Amino acid sequence: MEIVRDQELVEAFNYGLPPRDQEVKQKIQINFSPLESTDQNYPKENSIMGVRFEFVLPFDAFIVSGTVSQVNHVINRQIRNQSDMNEAEANEMVKPLFRLVERMIYEMTEITLDQPGIKINFASPTAQ
Repeated sequence: MEIVRDQELVEAFNYGLPPRDQEVKQKIQINFSPLESTDQNYPKENSIMGVRFEFVLPFDAFIVSGTVSQVNHVINRQIRNQSDMNEAEANEMVKPLFRLVERMIYEMTEITLDQPGIKINFASPTAQ
């Protein structure tokens, strides 16, 4: 699957202390949305898929949450919804967003904790 990607967009990113006496549950949600081109000359054989990754990641001393997104242009293939892709293709489409969040968490924790940053990895063992 050939993908031409727009720049990733950080819609929100929050690093903060966990609320007292309240458990925060981890949340990872990935949404794939077919998009229509406003360009009448956009190739009919291509498709546009928006990918949005929302997360809440509680750690012992802090919580990280946010939303990142990206528009992907799939070349020479029609994708109307997520079921038109296999798992490997869906993983490939969301991979840049995972890497961006991994990097932001590493950089933020390196600064706030004044020590090497915390490394997280969203990739499954089979996807590596």
